[in-house]
Amino acid sequence: MNKKKSEFEKVFSAWDILVIAFGAMIGWGWVVSSGDWIQRGGVLGAVIGFALGGMMVFFVGLTYAELTSAMPQCGGEHVFSYKALGPIGSFICTWAIVLGYVSVVCFEACALPTIIQYIFPGFLKGYMYTVAGFDIYASWVAVAIAVAVFITFINIRGAKTAAILQTVLTVIIGGVGILLIASSAISGDLTNMENQMFMGESVGTMLKSVLSVAVVTPFFFIGFDVIPQAAEEINVPLKKVGKILILSIVLAIIFYALIILGVGYVMNPVDISKSMEGSGLVTADAMAKAFGSNMMSKVLIVGGMCGIVTSWNSFLIGGSRAMYSMAESYMIPRVFTKLHKKYKTPVTALLLIGLLSIAAPFLGRKMLVWIVDAGNFGCCLAYCMVAISFLILRSKAPEMKRPYKVTHYKIVGVAAVLMSGFMVAMYLLPNSGSALVLQEWGMVGGWSILGLCFCVGCKLKYKEKFASHIDVSIEELDEQVDLSLSQAIEVVQSAEAAKEEVPALEFTYYLPVSMVFGSGKVAKAGELTKPYGKKALIVTGESSAKKSGVYDKVKRSLENAGIVTVLFDKVKQNPLTTTVEEGADFARSNGCDVVVAIGGGSIMDCAKGIAFLSENPGDINEYIYNRRQSDIALPLVAVPTTCGTGSEGNGFAVLTNPLNGDKKSLRCNAIVPKVSLIDSECMMTMPKKVLASVVFDSLCHNIEAYTSRTAQPFTDALSLYAIQLIADNLTAVYEGTATKEGWEKITFASTIGGMVIHSAGVTLAHGMEHPASGRKDIVHGQGLAALTPVIVEMSYKGNRSKFSRIARILGGLTAEDCADRIRTLLKKIHLECTLSSLGITEKDIPWMAENCMKVSAAGVANNPVVFSKEEIAEIYRRAL
Repeated sequence: MNKKKSEFEKVFSAWDILVIAFGAMIGWGWVVSSGDWIQRGGVLGAVIGFALGGMMVFFVGLTYAELTSAMPQCGGEHVFSYKALGPIGSFICTWAIVLGYVSVVCFEACALPTIIQYIFPGFLKGYMYTVAGFDIYASWVAVAIAVAVFITFINIRGAKTAAILQTVLTVIIGGVGILLIASSAISGDLTNMENQMFMGESVGTMLKSVLSVAVVTPFFFIGFDVIPQAAEEINVPLKKVGKILILSIVLAIIFYALIILGVGYVMNPVDISKSMEGSGLVTADAMAKAFGSNMMSKVLIVGGMCGIVTSWNSFLIGGSRAMYSMAESYMIPRVFTKLHKKYKTPVTALLLIGLLSIAAPFLGRKMLVWIVDAGNFGCCLAYCMVAISFLILRSKAPEMKRPYKVTHYKIVGVAAVLMSGFMVAMYLLPNSGSALVLQEWGMVGGWSILGLCFCVGCKLKYKEKFASHIDVSIEELDEQVDLSLSQAIEVVQSAEAAKEEVPALEFTYYLPVSMVFGSGKVAKAGELTKPYGKKALIVTGESSAKKSGVYDKVKRSLENAGIVTVLFDKVKQNPLTTTVEEGADFARSNGCDVVVAIGGGSIMDCAKGIAFLSENPGDINEYIYNRRQSDIALPLVAVPTTCGTGSEGNGFAVLTNPLNGDKKSLRCNAIVPKVSLIDSECMMTMPKKVLASVVFDSLCHNIEAYTSRTAQPFTDALSLYAIQLIADNLTAVYEGTATKEGWEKITFASTIGGMVIHSAGVTLAHGMEHPASGRKDIVHGQGLAALTPVIVEMSYKGNRSKFSRIARILGGLTAEDCADRIRTLLKKIHLECTLSSLGITEKDIPWMAENCMKVSAAGVANNPVVFSKEEIAEIYRRAL
């Protein structure tokens, strides 16, 4: 076969290619995911999991090492697969890896300003529009574009310039990591490792937890494959290229393992849980604890930000070289073979990927999550095809010169094929935890169609030249030592960790309610109500509070305190605006100056409406739709008898207009109860069916507040705590085996649910349920049970991190598990149902979708993924 001289300049030293690969692999994941790894597998379990995952990647890396040293030509995978699998196999392999590289570059363009937003909460300025539930701001886009232009410019200016940038940033990352490891060794304590060495009580569960870490680790090692893409630019002996590639993987494994050990040595399980419930940046919190300074957590975050740029830089190098190699073989337009006259870089390919990274911020980060998942699939597919090529070439071309030759190649090759094939299968198989969703398949399909168009078009245009290949002549270098451990340490020691002053976290939380929580507290109703009035309107339902004896207890306590009482007991499920009007007239005619609500959410909501309308003229619907406003109401005392709605902890009153079916909230701080008497003993007489329904409503409040786009750190912490309380106690409470403490925890979780939605709001599940129960007067909790799993399936991509955390609390692992774990919980409490089983039909869907957009606009907008009216109608259909 003919050979040509390489047009690239050999500018990469051994150190350059090491930091390009290593910097791509360590990225940002070690900052955001260490707590998750430890909670999955324990400290030593996570380390072992990374070792196992690293071993799997190590086998794939060995195949790359041998093939790169044997065929050191630009394009890497393109050349390997061409030799072994022919033109079509080569096209598929290289086009897949280009998808992976481009997707990461585009995603990192959005990741960097997102992290800046975390450090500087006031960073977002100039709202532009919303895409897939993600708000686009001018300041956010401007920073992303500026960095994209800068990194693209650096890469066009020369590979060596890009390598220098990579070196500086990687040294900062390594330096920050070393600071964490060293400080934790000094200030940590072995006792912190107690109860978190491994997760699980038996050998079997421990092994399962270790494997759960091992399964996710390959995705943190993607990046070593950039080395073969730039093979023609490497000024290092070929045998050493293979060794450096393997060294980069080994160093990444060691780095991750030491970070995990450092975090576990300085943070005990309670510390880690608090951090996960707070910022989620456990590594940063560990740094702060190790140094005793919150400033050091910001230093670590800045170091982690460097990881975003190193990944971005590496994959820009890899993607541009892969496109160049395909154009060299006439597989895509030849314009991508153009090299910069001065700097000898593939300028057209770099400009195209650079332009895509500039355009990416305009799409929003949440849409790009789909692109990255599709890109990861492309990378894994390419890995599998390279591993197959390795085995084929050992059989097909045994005489090929292999400066770095793998021993026991059959074992290595088969292991690499199985491992990478498993990764591909994880994306293909439903319910695997990583399966591609419809949108991601659309992107893979779209990318495949674009590739097919290039393939067919170039075949027609270039005819016999299509898929031609000319090897680059290899000029082997003398063995030399470019990098030593002492030099590496010297470079790291010379770097100064970046330090930056950042403003404190800012948010507003306002909830003017006095909560009196505890068993037997209902006896204090009179004492606590007395400061607010002399004549109380007791609002309740027709029978439940009377049958349970709570009504008599409250009435007696009020009268003993000298308070006169009158009774309004006409409230029913899904309270009506007309009932509120009747109750307000009754309160005014009886001269009541305080309202006492005894019952569940419907009772409390109706009582709030009565308290409000008693002091305000006009139609209550005018206030519900903000056509009129007021901040006055009669004082309200709430005595909840169900643990679900949390209405005792917020200023919402959900009311249904019987004239048009609108079910919408009156929202006003004036209707927040002055006092809420939360006594779990008042709730223990609930029928099982009612209990299941109301507690699931409580769970939904906390899940929706946690995943709301208006969530804040305070509501996040409360929501996560409440979700855990429900997960730990609901089954026992439902089955009647719970202790008094279990009931108290469920009751507390319900109250928290009411509190968090007061600030963070609800999302689509409540937004879609209200039209359903407004239409058919169905039980609210049952409507949520029919809708919530379907909505979670459609929404988890909008915030994978939060949905995966919920899934883990409920016994799953990933965000994809969340809906199934909710369904499992519903089975345990016999609450599984569909909209059709509740009386909803296909004919109701158009009205409900329209009504949802009308009455639940805030819930629609708060959802992690914002859906159109047509998409909401489709969700209703799926829930039938």
